[in-house]
Amino acid sequence: MRKDVTEDKSVVAEILNRAEYVTLALVDDEGPYSVPVNAAFEDGVLYFHSSLRGRKAEALRLAVDRGVPVAFSAAVDLAQKTGELACQWGYMFRSVLGSGTVRLIEQSGDKVAGLNALMRKYAGRDGYPYDEGILDKTLVVALDVDRATARLKLT
Repeated sequence: MRKDVTEDKSVVAEILNRAEYVTLALVDDEGPYSVPVNAAFEDGVLYFHSSLRGRKAEALRLAVDRGVPVAFSAAVDLAQKTGELACQWGYMFRSVLGSGTVRLIEQSGDKVAGLNALMRKYAGRDGYPYDEGILDKTLVVALDVDRATARLKLT
């Protein structure tokens, strides 16, 4: 493993908790597909949501049906480096790369629990009311993280 890469779960969690979004890497019958999503990370699970229809939802269903893993990435603390030589240019950052198994959350109470994780992250609290009609039209997804590494490129 590279010297600036770690599997430390607390470092991975801290980066995922601070990331504004996570980019999912999926594969469907059209090929590779990458999409950014709002996501919350709690107890080894990434929660996010989607419309019931569309390429993302269909690719997620395929991942479940085929039992294939889904990959994801996130980055925080991006700072550009510059210099007199081209090779001195680049970025400092902290990032996470990972993969895991997707579960589609079907039950209303479980959907609310997943959405509450998102509300805690983005709104600072949960307990917001949910419109049952909207819940019925929302796909809530849990990605059980099997593997994740953090890269700390700080110089």
